[in-house]
Amino acid sequence: MIGEDFTPDPSSLLESTRNLGYSIQEAVSDLIDNSITAGAKNIIYEFHWNNGVPHFLLKDDGKGMSNDKNELINSFKLGSEKEKVRDSKDLGRFGFGMKTASLSQAKSLTVISKKQGYKTIYRSLDLKFISDIQSGWKLKIPDEIDIINEINYLDKVSSGTIIRWDYWDRAPKLKDDFINLISEINNYLSVCFHRFIESGINIMCHDTILKPHSPIPDREGSFLYSHVEIDQNAKLSAYIIQHPKHWQENYEETLNFNSFRLFEGLERQQGIYIYRSNRLLTPKGGWLGQIKNGNSAKLARVVIDYSNKADHLWSLDITKTNASIPYEFKPAIKELVEAARNQSLNKITRGNREMQNRLSPFNNALIWNITKDKEFNAFKYSVDINHPLIKYYISEKLISEKDIKILLETISANLPVSKIISNNDENPSMHDRLYKKDRLTNEELHQAKKLFNYQCTLMTRPAAFSWLLSFEPFCYYESQLKAAFNE
Repeated sequence: MIGEDFTPDPSSLLESTRNLGYSIQEAVSDLIDNSITAGAKNIIYEFHWNNGVPHFLLKDDGKGMSNDKNELINSFKLGSEKEKVRDSKDLGRFGFGMKTASLSQAKSLTVISKKQGYKTIYRSLDLKFISDIQSGWKLKIPDEIDIINEINYLDKVSSGTIIRWDYWDRAPKLKDDFINLISEINNYLSVCFHRFIESGINIMCHDTILKPHSPIPDREGSFLYSHVEIDQNAKLSAYIIQHPKHWQENYEETLNFNSFRLFEGLERQQGIYIYRSNRLLTPKGGWLGQIKNGNSAKLARVVIDYSNKADHLWSLDITKTNASIPYEFKPAIKELVEAARNQSLNKITRGNREMQNRLSPFNNALIWNITKDKEFNAFKYSVDINHPLIKYYISEKLISEKDIKILLETISANLPVSKIISNNDENPSMHDRLYKKDRLTNEELHQAKKLFNYQCTLMTRPAAFSWLLSFEPFCYYESQLKAAFNE
């Protein structure tokens, strides 16, 4: 069979790979994947400003590479590893990562590597070199003097690899931005690789060891709601985050990166977290189209764990940051997501759920009525004049019905809706802490006793007590009222 060669032009193809959608955080993560796969226990990455001509280094103590069987040269080939049988701990996927991740940020990628029992070797994938020589797919052999520090470093260890980026044209242009970027990358990596850090792998930015940050707060921070195995290579777990009013400290306000807040606050971190062979692919959560983000689900987290043996099902993209839920798994995942959202809503909703359910058979149990204004296509919030507490004031002639109606209509009409919305956008967890009060005040308790005694003139004590517990705010304080009334 006769065929024709259509080898692509290297300069054009490699320039195209620079725009596959990697962020700097994702690019560094891809390099760390390779280090972990190579068995590294210590991984160090460094950012050097170098007077505005920055370069990047990643060093590991993995098994390294040699020129035996062209091992180092083959690592530069696009897609060179895609078809190999992978170890269950292998974080690679397409055989593109080192190249595409590096070129997404810089125009020159140099690999310096040493395998135990072999000499240190090095090669560069340099876009300018390829463009200048115009002679096909050629790696550059860098001058030893240009990478002497890296060579000396590897000469002192038994094995390891160093990745170096030069002509880093997509680095920030200002030093302050460059420094700020380092902090953002550290945070991102501390989440993506938190399980590996917890297992004893040291990942360091210069001399600083990263602390792990799981999207599921540990100990008292969350509880496991449900666990399901959907097949031998994938399992689901649903977690509910502790309600903000029970946090030991205000994690949303602290300047320290933490598992409650992470990147964009508690509310925006709700969603599905997909792990592939213990590497977190989706550090910023999101519901992947299963449900919409909303206040009701903000305490819910669903974790999906799958092995690299199931890559063909999960449609992992080349940046290894997105995976699509297989059709056959969607019903089980949807069911768990909905259940997690309902549990989140239970935690957010004010008061004991038993008390909330008790309200349903009674009319006028809530102080605020919420209706829809069809004329303006808007929600309408109004204080209920028929609430038992208000009716008592009227019946005792403490205030006329006409006056209190005017008062309540004025209060309802001036509800600061826009400010409530603005505050919720800025810091929603502060709204969750609105109802932190665990007990009625003495004044409120005195008022409850007056209502109770009044109602006892109309019915039995048990019936009067049940009546008192049938409306706000007293429905939330059953234990306190029982003790006060000896009921």
